[in-house]
This record gives sequence, structure tokens and C-alpha cells, in this order.
Amino acid sequence: MKHWKTLALSTAISVLGLPALAQEVTTLRLGNWLPPHHLIVSKILKPWAAAIEDETGGSLQFEIMTSALGPPPAQFDLLLDQSFDVGYGVSGHNPGRFSMTQVIDLPFMSPDPWAGSSASWLTYQKFGAEYGEHEGAHVVGLFTHSNPNINMAGGRVETLADLEGKTIRVGGNVTGRMMAELGASPVQLPPTEAQTAMSRGVADGITFPSESIAFFGITPAITSVTRIPGGLYTDTFWVAFNEDSWNSLTDDQRAAVEKHSGMAIAMLAGFAWTSDDITGEQALRDNGAEFLTLSDEDLATIRDRLKPLETEWIEQANAKGFDGEEILSYAREMVQNYLTDKSGFTQK
Repeated sequence: MKHWKTLALSTAISVLGLPALAQEVTTLRLGNWLPPHHLIVSKILKPWAAAIEDETGGSLQFEIMTSALGPPPAQFDLLLDQSFDVGYGVSGHNPGRFSMTQVIDLPFMSPDPWAGSSASWLTYQKFGAEYGEHEGAHVVGLFTHSNPNINMAGGRVETLADLEGKTIRVGGNVTGRMMAELGASPVQLPPTEAQTAMSRGVADGITFPSESIAFFGITPAITSVTRIPGGLYTDTFWVAFNEDSWNSLTDDQRAAVEKHSGMAIAMLAGFAWTSDDITGEQALRDNGAEFLTLSDEDLATIRDRLKPLETEWIEQANAKGFDGEEILSYAREMVQNYLTDKSGFTQK
């Protein structure tokens, strides 16, 4: 394991004038592959780490790394290899490896990041120990991003028919399949190349939340944004400790981590993406982008066309010895329990 312990002398003096006792401090390296200003780092990981540090009175500290030790798909293996003590990543970056955990990634499972993140964690908490998908690691949190839109640089998608033949940049094979099923021609490109691709006509648009459009500097290229109510897709992110690093912590330290993880991470993610989506959307409006919403009729058609993805997931779960219908049903129940429109937070 890569963490280390030091002795930190308190500068406080007791009321008796005696020096404070030395405190043993454990510092954990947190593997990071994103810029420090990305919301996952600044609004999820940093507040999470700070809460634990405060809870333990400083006996547990986190060093968030400033440079990546490998590409995003390598993060889980780097964690298992003890390249760092704590890591995070996108489950979909390793196709087929975390398929059970990715139940919330299915079409229309995550209507908003609060519901999606909460349901993702609670479903994993109930069934995840059986999956065996994260052996060698101790998962402390799962979360999802916010609803993606169809952001167009050329033309507009007012109806599903308008998507026919359009070239849409996607981030992965599952999203690519969705776009293909809906009549578009998917092209897989890094987000850093999206604006150039659209300006050169290589892509007509991109599937992304408004937050990501702003973060990757794509706002100037977008002329119209089409919302798909209910959440067309999402990605499930994991936060985990290397098993040895986790076991090396004291009981009190583990209790502090657990107190501020799980649903607490889900809530941090819900707030982070909701707030940054609002900022990203305002930037799009200021740039003159038009906002559209697909009709209920088109949404029904999309659900019907994408139903095979759900059927296939259930079949895969059953083939692995799990009750796919039970897991999916529980996940949907948790989504409904945590929908933000019950509290008036849904963005109109």
C-alpha cells in the first residue's frame, strides 16, 4: 500500500500548561485523472475528503494527486495494484466488467442526478456484495452524472425524425448504440475534440449534459439543445479504497469514512451536477442556443426502440445467477423515492 503515517505534534497547550500528545496521522493517496477544477474533484471528492478529515480530527488525511498515473479505463486496475489508496472511475470505461453495477445506466433509469446517484448506491448496497465485480477493493460510493441533451452545432432536433442521419459524437459504445437505434450515425471522439469535429462538419452534434458542454469549451459551437425528459442515459461512477488500505485503517477511521460516504457522496454528486448544469445552460442561452424538448409521442417511441437494452441486461443478470427483474425493480423503486421533482428542484 502507498499510504504513510507520520507523527504530528499539536501546537495547542493544555490548560495545565502541558504539551499536547503527538497524534498519529495516516495520509492516503487519492488517484485522480481530472483537472482540479472539474466538479468531480472540486465539488465531490474535496468536500468528501474534508468531511472525513474533520470527523477524524485530522488523524486521516487525503492527498489528491495532481497528475494521472494512467488513462481513465486503467483506474480500477491501478487501485488494485496499490498505485494509490483511493480511486474513482467510470464503470462504463471497462465494458462488461461492472455490468451489474451499471443498472442505472440503462435508458430512462436516471431522471436526475440526485435520483440516479441515490438509486445507484442503494441498489449496490442491497445487491452489490453478490456481484463480485469489485474484488480487491472496498466500494464506498457510486454516483451518476446529470441528464444528457442532444446538443446541435448544425440543424435542430425538434422531433425524433430530425435525428435521422445526423452524425452525433458519443462517449462510448452503449451511447453509440442508442444513437444508432434512434436513427443517428454515432461517431466516438474524445470530448476535447468535439468542438473541432463540429466546426469541420465531422459531427453535427454531441450528447452531453449542459455542465460538460461548458467545461469542455463547446458552448460557442452549439446552436440548439434538445432535452429528453426522463434521462436517456447516464454513467455510473465508483469511489473505492484498495482493500488493504481500507483494512489498515482504525475502526474509528473506517466509521468516519462510512459516515460521509454512500448516500452522502450521492447527495454531493446531485448538487454538483444540478448547480453546474444551471450555469452551463445559462451560458448556452447567453450564446443564443435554442432549447427544445421532445414530445411525449417521440419519448414513447424512444422507449420502445431502446427496450432491448433492458431485456439484454436482465438476461445477462439471470445468466450470472441473479434475479435481473428483482434488481431492476428495486432500482426503479429507489429512483422514484429520490426524484427531485417531489421537492420542486426539477429544472424546467
